[in-house]
Amino acid sequence: MGTSALAVAAFRLPSESGMIQQFSHALGWVLLTLATLAMAALIALNLRHRTPRRELWEEIRSAQRGPAYAAIPGAMLTLVLAFESAQPLLAVDRTATWLLLAFILIAGFVDLFLTLVFFAAAIARRGALETDALSGLWFMPQTVLLLTATALARLCQAPNPAVTEIAAPLAVLFLGAGFMLFILIAALVLARLVLDAFDAAAGIPAAWIMMSPAAAAALAFMAIPRVTPALLSSPPLSVSFVTSLFAGALVGFSLWWLAVVVLLTFRLRSDAISFSPASWSYVFPIAAVAVASGELAHTWNSRLMILVAVIMATVAALVWLGVLIASAGWLRARLSGPQTTAQ
Repeated sequence: MGTSALAVAAFRLPSESGMIQQFSHALGWVLLTLATLAMAALIALNLRHRTPRRELWEEIRSAQRGPAYAAIPGAMLTLVLAFESAQPLLAVDRTATWLLLAFILIAGFVDLFLTLVFFAAAIARRGALETDALSGLWFMPQTVLLLTATALARLCQAPNPAVTEIAAPLAVLFLGAGFMLFILIAALVLARLVLDAFDAAAGIPAAWIMMSPAAAAALAFMAIPRVTPALLSSPPLSVSFVTSLFAGALVGFSLWWLAVVVLLTFRLRSDAISFSPASWSYVFPIAAVAVASGELAHTWNSRLMILVAVIMATVAALVWLGVLIASAGWLRARLSGPQTTAQ
């Protein structure tokens, strides 16, 4: 998800940012290619090592591991948004719009199913959740719901009334589900971070990932005016004024929260940073804020937001590079470990 989101940020950097457009687009294609290959490799590995159905069902219902499965539809949706950013004509071709709609709906309803199963299981525990069960992974399902709303809303710009008739109301419904879940889970996570004994290993990632649904909500609110002509017979400009202000407020919260977690991570750096494959989750929140800031820069024609978008995209790229280097070292250590033991 992080690599695809960074590709979207590269494709949508405001042209007034002073960066060479050809370079940013070339970088976007490189990142999009890497994300596509990584997605294909992960699918192949999972097909090769299938999890038994009963074990898979228990994992989906697990408070620790269940929300992580939302990363699968999330990766699908970020790839859709990246391809749509790279090739805007995809959203114009009638056949392509139907294929995109089908792909988005599959990803969206898979995530919706996961949220129903996971949250129903969590509620059924009636306060019996383990102390370390609440983590940043809990933000994944609503982030994907909000990405679904964004993808559906952006599809409504296609000159295909049949697709718009389906996509427009669903975009609003997914936005409502994702945004309300974000508010509820954010309050719960923040209360745990403040009131309970702080565990740096779990608390720092949870704090970082809170930016994901906030930035995804900003993107959804920026895209939602596209559905108003189909639902309200009203021009998008009559709605975009309000939604852009709300999206800007969410970006403001994301930037403030970024400052908080940076200070928190620096203060607890000896205990907070330990690499694992889950460290890739640090990339998506920053890249999502970069994309949302870029969308606001286009809408508001704001030089300040252009600067914010460029800075956030640069930070996301540096974090992505750092995690990539750490991943290579982690993988090399795992591959060389058995050989050392055998000798």
